[in-house]
Amino acid sequence: MLLLDQIRQKPQTTQAIRLSVCAVSACLIASAKLGGILIPLPTAFAAALPPLYALVMLAGSLFTYFLSGSVTHAPMLICALVLAVLARWVLGERQSPLLAASIAGASTLISVVMFGFAGLIHGNDWLLWGMAVLLTAGLAYCAAEVRNCCAGGFPLRIRKSDGLFCAACYLALAAAFCSAQIFLLNIGQILIGLLVLSAAKRCHAVGGLLCGTLSACAMLLADGETVGLAAVIGLAGAAAGWFGKWHKGGVLAIYQAVCGFGLLLSARSSAAALAWVNGMIGGLLFLFLPVTQLADSLVQWADTDRDLADLSGARMEFLSGSIAEVRGAAERIVNMLDSGETPCPTETRVSESVCAGCEGHADCWENDCEGTSRRFRRMAEGGLHETADCPDGCLKPELLAQEFSRVKRQNALVRANAAKLRDTRTLLFSQMQISEALLRHSAKKMQEEYHREQSRRVTDMLERFGIPVRAAAVRYSESLRLTVELYLLAGKELSAETVTDYLQEMLQIPLECREVRVRKNEQRLILQSTGGYEVDTAAAQCAVHEDEPCGDCFDTFSDSEGNFYLALSDGMGSGRDAAVDSKIVLSNLKLLVQSGMDCEDAARIINAVMLTKSGDERFATLDIAKIDTDNAYVTIYKYGAGPTLVKHGDRVTVCQAATNPIGILPQAEPYTTTLKLDEGDYLFLLSDGLDEAIFPYIRQQLLDGARNLQSLAHAVCAKAQRDAKGAPPDDVTVLAACISRPSAEC
Repeated sequence: MLLLDQIRQKPQTTQAIRLSVCAVSACLIASAKLGGILIPLPTAFAAALPPLYALVMLAGSLFTYFLSGSVTHAPMLICALVLAVLARWVLGERQSPLLAASIAGASTLISVVMFGFAGLIHGNDWLLWGMAVLLTAGLAYCAAEVRNCCAGGFPLRIRKSDGLFCAACYLALAAAFCSAQIFLLNIGQILIGLLVLSAAKRCHAVGGLLCGTLSACAMLLADGETVGLAAVIGLAGAAAGWFGKWHKGGVLAIYQAVCGFGLLLSARSSAAALAWVNGMIGGLLFLFLPVTQLADSLVQWADTDRDLADLSGARMEFLSGSIAEVRGAAERIVNMLDSGETPCPTETRVSESVCAGCEGHADCWENDCEGTSRRFRRMAEGGLHETADCPDGCLKPELLAQEFSRVKRQNALVRANAAKLRDTRTLLFSQMQISEALLRHSAKKMQEEYHREQSRRVTDMLERFGIPVRAAAVRYSESLRLTVELYLLAGKELSAETVTDYLQEMLQIPLECREVRVRKNEQRLILQSTGGYEVDTAAAQCAVHEDEPCGDCFDTFSDSEGNFYLALSDGMGSGRDAAVDSKIVLSNLKLLVQSGMDCEDAARIINAVMLTKSGDERFATLDIAKIDTDNAYVTIYKYGAGPTLVKHGDRVTVCQAATNPIGILPQAEPYTTTLKLDEGDYLFLLSDGLDEAIFPYIRQQLLDGARNLQSLAHAVCAKAQRDAKGAPPDDVTVLAACISRPSAEC
């Protein structure tokens, strides 16, 4: 296995081996026959392969046709193959299975029609060649699907949904190889013996049965005289798999014994006897080759440990729901208690304690109730340290003033404690929301499919370079985008760029470091293969006062799901305090989003933090653009933020809505919208320091195009300063982004 890793680390060697395998395979499948008729297998595979490999497929097939002298017998096949190769070179590296099927089917159909008009196809041959067109198109589709499984390199990551396509390709190739005879050696029958035994050893009875059944069908397609032996190959594979834990010699003996029974059923057919001997040669290869290690390095089923992942994810989701129920019950109880509290007015409490036993109660509260109540309310509304102005004729003015002062102090203390209690409750509930969101994300992550063998390979390769790895997880998205999650132990000081370079060289896949986080003696890295789109950014700012910091803050970052974020926050006012508020909002947003929360959950928690930050009223706007780099969909979230200008094609759209900033109300509700962008489109996030009068200028600049993104951001900021005559009423920030392809620049 070390030799395989060393080969993978040399791109030129790997490319040469792949081309050689393609050439040899082309030579073997060019002579493939079903029922004695040549079939267009090379055309199907050429349509599904990259242009260079398709050309090699053509060269190998022509070599076989000339060597065997069958050029005159296969003109239609050669014509269809040439057309498929030309189409593949014209269309380039596109990997759509439907496109591959169209190329293969159209090439074969055009060839058949051409030679049919030339008078070389007669009668029932039209039906046979029509079936050949459908067969070629279907096989090309399956081959393209299997090629997509190979996009991440070896080991191949095969999902359940890919099983049918892999089975179809295996059946076609095995039948083609069984048609390749070199003296008494049959390449296909030797490989069938090796592969069925390998499947039985690795996947036990089920693997041996499935591989044996497919292999039996392939043998029958190539040569019907092997029917007796082919009938028991599936049973032989199942029997070998049943005893798969035995030594390989014992597994081989059981397999050959069952195949020997099939040989007896063949009534001493020479073809069946020769197939049994070739199967024995494949068995000897199985005996002396490290088949288990080779299988682990070449193929990996993606549904391993699925039940355990589902169970763990369900547990996490259940725990998250339980925390949500506890929080909801606590909030309901608090609301009931708060609604049941009816504090007694200050004047009522004072009158009950002082006036109830006073001799002048009747004169004050019975004869002049309205006037006394009015004077008491005026005394209650006075400040805490304000001298109380007692009613005329009061018999206890000093005692009344003292009691008003005492009750006011007591009420102030109660209000302060109530405010502190509300802040504590808010913070507690926000902490519970954090726990819920993190558990939900963990449950989602637990149910993702991880590539176990690829993860182990990454760990082994990094440790070979002396990089201490605590854990590594490799997974593929539905679009086959590779994500590597690494947890590195303290020890050797390595930058994220160095680790990325190592893995790029070893995996032969371009990678980008999306996240670097350090906690105590551990470092987490998230690496991803490049997506379908990239985001180029630029920013420009100017403050109200040159001697003070800008109250606006901005940031750009990525998460582990392949999303890119633009974030802009504008603190209340300007200067240092505003900068602190906006910095708190953005730093917490980045931390929570990269921990796994979605933007709305993160904003709710930040809102609670801002509400409990201090006794002063402080708030900040929040503007977020979340860009999916797989498909260029952008989702915009606005919390009291300024407008966002979006250029898509020849249109410039303004996204704006009236919402509340972060830190004003207990519930932060955003304005959200989702847009589909494409290469060359622009996003402009603007702080509210820019007046709407500047929008036509920005629109014109975007429509003019052909301008550097950074210079465009500076131009907008400078225009705002000029319009304000050098003294803008508020801080100005322009955060710009351009959608591009990995090979293009904005």
